[in-house]
Amino acid sequence: MCEACELEADLPALPPVRLPAAAEALAAAERSPVLADLRRYVAELDGTSEPARTLLPRWAEACGLVRVMKGTHVPVKKNAKLLEQPLELWARAFEALGEAGYGIAVEDDEVPFEFGMLFPDFLGGLQLTLYSAGHTPMPLELLYGIADEMSSMLVDLDIRGDSQWRHGLRVALEVLDRLGAIERLEADDGELAEIAEAIGRPGPDPTLVRLTPLAFWALNRTLRARGVDAPVVGELAEAPFETLADHLTEASPAIAEAELTAWVARRSPADAAAEAAEFLRAAESPARRLMALLVLDATGDAGVAAARTVREEGGIAGAVTAAWLVERDENVAGSLTPDEMSLGMTDHLAAMDDLGVLSDELDALGDPLAVVGVIAAADHPDRLRLLDVIAQEHPDRAVAKQARKARFTLRRN
Repeated sequence: MCEACELEADLPALPPVRLPAAAEALAAAERSPVLADLRRYVAELDGTSEPARTLLPRWAEACGLVRVMKGTHVPVKKNAKLLEQPLELWARAFEALGEAGYGIAVEDDEVPFEFGMLFPDFLGGLQLTLYSAGHTPMPLELLYGIADEMSSMLVDLDIRGDSQWRHGLRVALEVLDRLGAIERLEADDGELAEIAEAIGRPGPDPTLVRLTPLAFWALNRTLRARGVDAPVVGELAEAPFETLADHLTEASPAIAEAELTAWVARRSPADAAAEAAEFLRAAESPARRLMALLVLDATGDAGVAAARTVREEGGIAGAVTAAWLVERDENVAGSLTPDEMSLGMTDHLAAMDDLGVLSDELDALGDPLAVVGVIAAADHPDRLRLLDVIAQEHPDRAVAKQARKARFTLRRN
């Protein structure tokens, strides 16, 4: 990775990632067409090969496989063993690509020269974005934001060209695909609708992008070497729950579930429930409170006992646990107060909004109009935000209108 990837201390907690087994990583590296290209380039050097400015010669030089001597490319003898070490050669190629970025601009007239100049920063941002997404594929349409941001840095030089930089992103992804660092998938109809909503226009590109296991391995190795807290699945089982929660904020549902299960399994039910309850009391977001409830759910009777204590203390945490207890003890339902009901439901819906499934949850509750009234009645810090989302995004005009009305009334008061 490049100097632009020197990560600051305030980097958001990265999600745990799964790494490939040694045999899987070795096989994936050996399959990379780029490794075949690099080996062939070195093998074909005849002492008269002038270094071209295109990608492959630059890449071979950045990898340390060749050097310039008397105007020609010659093999670097001390690194010749790399050619027979697929995994290390692949990692070297992955890390050195940023230095070879000018070659992309040379080979493609539609890629601006400045793209090559800023390519190390651009590639570093792309790699970190995909790594931070964990194993969840990222829409190409959202990755364009990286290209737009980089091109906007050049606005004062009067050389900004969003379309050219977006083309440069696509070319870079093709190179990473050939290396074996990314895989491209296609969004289904539901995902396409979500992408269209996110970018504000119909007909989005259906391409989804995520890192391959081999790229996760290489990036994880680099990040950890730089002192970044970049956990692997299973490593957080001994960590405090707060640390676990920080790293699970952006994790995929499958990895979050696996990590929570492993964390609970390392403790007695009572200890796990007590730590989750303490976290729940201090949690500042609905999504983090929901995470604590998942642990309470996994600890059985100990979780129920801890939840009852939190409920008695009141506040949002108390209301959330009251609503949670209702689902597990019919005797609690009769004691649920209107304030607890409205606060608990609103917090749950705010968590669903954080997870991007608010509309589905509203439909599942069966009476969205009534739910809007519950949200409006709740003394919850997120109620206006929720009403705004429903007003703007709910497909039922009556529900959206009711949310706008409730939002207007609350703001006037």
